[in-house]
Amino acid sequence: MDDGLVAWSPTKGRPRRHSMHAHPTVLLALRGPMGTVDTAVVGCADGSVTVLGLPRLETIARFDIGGGAVRSLCLLKTGTVAFLAGNQQGEVWALVNHTTQRATRMFTIDGPVSSLNITEEAIHVRSGWMHHVRTLEGAAVMDQNTSEGYANHRYQRLGNVKPNEWLIT
Repeated sequence: MDDGLVAWSPTKGRPRRHSMHAHPTVLLALRGPMGTVDTAVVGCADGSVTVLGLPRLETIARFDIGGGAVRSLCLLKTGTVAFLAGNQQGEVWALVNHTTQRATRMFTIDGPVSSLNITEEAIHVRSGWMHHVRTLEGAAVMDQNTSEGYANHRYQRLGNVKPNEWLIT
């Protein structure tokens, strides 16, 4: 059942629930300086990102990027409330809590964002079989179709085909 609730059940203490304003689509949990998970970042179907403090599930920050469901989250800078968020329309946003412009669109790719990963010098974005690499400023470095290395096999649907007529290749 998808009722928009986020639940936290700590090993010590009582479980808590938080009702989100929209259906959650992606969750990123972060460890604090003591090594325990103390923050949860939740992307929602309406294009918003909510940062929740654990274990009480209080709202620390909320960002609105619009453009459809948030599909991927990635920590942008350790120790601060700074994230990358990718949505259904292929937009990648930088979300930083301590700046005047809290949500900044960095770049757009063709297709929805499946995953985000950041290294010291580049942002890696996956969209299905496509792998996009961008600089931290958003300039394109590489676009690669990773399905090119696989052979296309013929197949036949088994709808109205008798078992002795199956095509096996």
